[in-house]
Amino acid sequence: MAVRETRFEDTCEITGIKNRISVLGEILTFKEKDIIIATIQRSAKVTLRWKKHAELYIGSLAGVEFESPGPKSYTYRTHR
Repeated sequence: MAVRETRFEDTCEITGIKNRISVLGEILTFKEKDIIIATIQRSAKVTLRWKKHAELYIGSLAGVEFESPGPKSYTYRTHR
């Protein structure tokens, strides 16, 4: 019997909404279509929450707003 399993990368692209500068964030906590807690350059921790209407994770840190599409996902077929 084939079973599908989805795995996510441990990094994601985080973009500043105003300046459109993107950085690679390291994911500390991730729940699909709920929340991402990530570090930016290992010095700042940002929390992004899923916004259904935008289909993006959005959050702010020190008055700067950020957005992310989330980590890339990979679906595998496994046999058990």
